[in-house]
Amino acid sequence: MLRKASAACGFASYNPAIVDRARTCFDALGSRRGAEAMHTGAAEFERWKSIRNHDALCGTLAARFPMVVKP
Repeated sequence: MLRKASAACGFASYNPAIVDRARTCFDALGSRRGAEAMHTGAAEFERWKSIRNHDALCGTLAARFPMVVKP
C-alpha cells in the first residue's frame, strides 16, 4: 500500500530498514504470494482513495506510518 501511496502522495523517502525487511518477507513468501500481497496492498490504497479526500488520505498514511515514509 505504501509503495502505491508514494507516487500518489509524493512521499520523499522510505526507511531503508523497512524496505529491506519487505524484501526479505517477499523472498520468504515467494514471488507469487509476494506479488499477491503487493497487489492486495495496492488495491487497499485504491479503495481508501475512492472514499477519502486525497490530502486527508496522504496525511493519514504519513501519520500512521512515520517509521516508513517521509512526506
